[in-house]
Amino acid sequence: MNKMSVAKRGAAFILAGALTVGMVACGKNTTSNNSAGTSSNAGGNNAKNVELKFSHIWGSASDPFTASAKKVIDDYEKANKNVKIKVDTNENEAYKTKIKAMAAANELPDIFSTWGGGFSEPFVKSNSVVALDVSEDMKSKMVNGALTNVTYDGKVYGLPFFLSCGALFVNTELFEKNSVKVPTTWEELLTAVKTFKSKGITPMAVSGKDKWTIAMYFDVMALRAAGPEKVTKTLTKKGSFKDPEFLNAANRFKEMIDAGAFSKGAAGVSNDEAEVPFFEGKIPMMFKGSWTAGKAGSKDSKVAGKIKAISFPSIPGGLGNPKQFTGGAVDAVMVSENSKNKEEALKFQKYFAENMSRESYLSGASMPAWKTDVDESKLNPSLVDVVNLTKDAESFTIWWDTLLAGKDTETYLNALQELFMGSKTPQQFVDSLQTIYGK
Repeated sequence: MNKMSVAKRGAAFILAGALTVGMVACGKNTTSNNSAGTSSNAGGNNAKNVELKFSHIWGSASDPFTASAKKVIDDYEKANKNVKIKVDTNENEAYKTKIKAMAAANELPDIFSTWGGGFSEPFVKSNSVVALDVSEDMKSKMVNGALTNVTYDGKVYGLPFFLSCGALFVNTELFEKNSVKVPTTWEELLTAVKTFKSKGITPMAVSGKDKWTIAMYFDVMALRAAGPEKVTKTLTKKGSFKDPEFLNAANRFKEMIDAGAFSKGAAGVSNDEAEVPFFEGKIPMMFKGSWTAGKAGSKDSKVAGKIKAISFPSIPGGLGNPKQFTGGAVDAVMVSENSKNKEEALKFQKYFAENMSRESYLSGASMPAWKTDVDESKLNPSLVDVVNLTKDAESFTIWWDTLLAGKDTETYLNALQELFMGSKTPQQFVDSLQTIYGK
């Protein structure tokens, strides 16, 4: 049986000192224990009936993680007859707003999905979430560095379940039919954009309404312009957006916009709406996270076998390179400090994280944050493509809207949307970013 080991990506996740806040690691492979977290008295008649409220973002039928999340929850309830998981789901952006409001009102559910780095920092600072007692045995089941982005002041507050990676997904069939070269350089990327545009084909899919999708593009361009060390240093307020690399990234982003990369109506289109033509085979490029492989390679996908994941090319004058990626072990689950069923919530948290890692990997939606062996023949080919793309990666830097905290995230996303729509110049955009420093 042909196996694909998580350890293949081991060297790609080696970290460098203080930069661990923005990067993650991957390590040696072992087999996952899928029964982790199951109550010992699951079948007992004396077990106390417990209802756990669980809020997360995987509710859409089109979401590649929905089926995996449902299976893990159902399996836990079957093994723990006394536990009922009451699920509440919202779309990504709506969820972020809702979970922040719930935290502010001290109404967090027993367990909830979140993102590490700056996004969850306010929950930690307000003592809204449980600090975990992570044993060495539990750590040994996770890839090296998986806990980096959910560790604050030396304490772990969340358990991650998969690794995400930003990639440029290209429809090779559209490239071939239109005699366009799959880009490996900035110049080739601009040529591809202009060629498709001249043929009446929207070159790239993006939602201007859901600002995080615009940020997917800019984040990687900033990474190419400034390199991972400078990006992480600047986002954690130890540098300056006045450094010329950030203006270079903004200028290149505008250059891509001016070349016609995106549809004119993108500003009013949601993420779900923006993705439809890409997955229908009508748009040739989309920069998104590795979860895109789940949709692209699914059995009922119209573009199955046609989508290839490539690294975003270097940009002129940039300090970064195509072996440096956006992403990392960011998505996690946390338990509310106010949960009335904290012990059961902590059991379910561990069970969900480990098993969601495995199930989403098997379904082809993501790379796992927990060590596991799987039969390669059962994997989504598009995901294998992403794994192979990143096996020689130098670093992974988490996305700006995750690494930044609180209002700083909104400052970034709002300014980026204005740059995207043309109401801010690249210089004005950079000036807006610098206000995060209070000067």
